[in-house]
Order: sequence, then C-alpha cells, then structure tokens
Amino acid sequence: MRLFGSIFLILSCAICSICSAANVDLRTTKPLVIPVDNVTPTLTSADVAKVIPTDMTSTESTSSVMTRIADKTFNLWFNSSAMKDTTLVRIAEKTQETLKTDVVVAAKNPDEVSHKFSFRVEAFQALAKLEYSGWTKCAVNYDAKASQTNVELKEKIFHNKDLVFSHKKNSSQGLSMIGRAWTW
Repeated sequence: MRLFGSIFLILSCAICSICSAANVDLRTTKPLVIPVDNVTPTLTSADVAKVIPTDMTSTESTSSVMTRIADKTFNLWFNSSAMKDTTLVRIAEKTQETLKTDVVVAAKNPDEVSHKFSFRVEAFQALAKLEYSGWTKCAVNYDAKASQTNVELKEKIFHNKDLVFSHKKNSSQGLSMIGRAWTW
C-alpha cells in the first residue's frame, strides 16, 4: 500500500511541476473529449455466428468445416444490401426462377383427385426438390453439398393431424422416422 501511495505522490508532483513550468491553470482547462468512432463497424457474436458454423462436431473434418465457412461467407456476401441490385444477383435470381416447374393434372370431376408435381432446382444452394400432392403429400429433397437425400410422406389421418414418414440418407447413415404432425 505504501508503494502505491509513493507512486501516486511522485506522479502528482511530476504533473504539478510540468503544469507550473508550462503555465497551465488546471481550473480553466477544458476537459479532453475523445471522439466516438461511429464509422468502424463493431463485430458481435451474432456477426461471427453468421460465418462460423455453431453446430460443429469434434469428428467433423477440417475440409468440411472450411467448406461450410466458405458457403456461409458467400451466402452472406451474396445476400448483402451491396449486392442486391447488381447484375450478378439479378441473373442468379432469374436463373433460379426458370428452374422451377409445376405440373398440374386437374380432376375432370369434383369428386376426383387433382395431382400436382412441383420441380425445383436451386442451383446456388445445390438443392433439387420434387413435391407431389394428390392422393397423399410427398417431398423428395436432394442436397448435393451434404450428399443427402430426404424423403417425406404425409397422410392426413384427422382434420388437423397428419401421419408423417420421413427418411434421410447420406453416405454414412440412413435414418427413418414415423411421427404425427399437427396443423393449426
């Protein structure tokens, strides 16, 4: 404690001698105003989460993590406000829209079933989707980046309840589930 008191006494004497030698009156001196930097963007944990995957596992390979980081970074840049009105984005959105097709086989009578097939290829997300509605509801999604196929079958069992069968398959495993879904 004596050490801090001694240091404080020495510093205050040094400041007083500097101020008196420079003829500075501390009572009339204006306070120092440090400007606030509103130009440099601050980096928050939410910003980091937009780029760094938060669901990484310890068994995930380095190349897989780097691919996910690059993909998230590209998507963040591609969907940024600076890129929205560029020719590249407009061409990409137009291409994406032309890769969507709906085929409807209408029922001839009111008591018959109409069938609808929806084909979607989302090239920039490396996704292909096929949806069917008619006798039942079915969706098949293929994710080329994850090398994974998802199949989902829904059958209405009550007014607002569906029986759902889903199957996910990738190169390392397959997972089948049966469940019940509610709609509000």
